[in-house]
Amino acid sequence: MMSENKKCACKGDNLDRFIQPIVLLILLEEADTGYGILKKMSNFSMFRDSRPDATGVYRYLRTMAQKGLLEQFEYKEDENKYKMKYRITEEGKSCLANWENTLSGYAEAIIELVTFMKSTTIQ
Repeated sequence: MMSENKKCACKGDNLDRFIQPIVLLILLEEADTGYGILKKMSNFSMFRDSRPDATGVYRYLRTMAQKGLLEQFEYKEDENKYKMKYRITEEGKSCLANWENTLSGYAEAIIELVTFMKSTTIQ
């Protein structure tokens, strides 16, 4: 029997690969700081029970920038205060379109699986 506190994919853990399409979607609307991206990620139901891991998100941002999916740039917030922002690239937009197709396929398969699970007795 599984411990109630144990992290498991069956409880929604280990879904970190969904961070990429969420970040791309956020940046499709407007460029933002890492902190702003984290705040907006909290609005997604995937993070309703736990906030996104800041360290992991910043790691993803760096990796995504290295892959050319987004770019980092400096902007002047105040007279002597500069911050880093991220914006989606054309390659990132193409990647997001691929995610839409992939996730649509997953959604259909998940609905089919859940429907089958509900029609059987799970003990």
